[in-house]
Amino acid sequence: MKAGLMKESTTYLKWLAILCGVMAVFCIGIFIVGYKDLSIGRVMTVVALAVCSAAFGYLAWRRSH
Repeated sequence: MKAGLMKESTTYLKWLAILCGVMAVFCIGIFIVGYKDLSIGRVMTVVALAVCSAAFGYLAWRRSH
């Protein structure tokens, strides 16, 4: 039972990492296209999403090993 929960949480963390990464890339695309201008809040959002993506990816990798 515990092994199933461990695999489930690893999968969940992987999907969170992917989701945060996709949202960060989407935000950068919005900046490149020019739909929204750069602001401190928007840049910090991209930075936070990138950090969260890396952190969730690391946690998923650590749980799988």
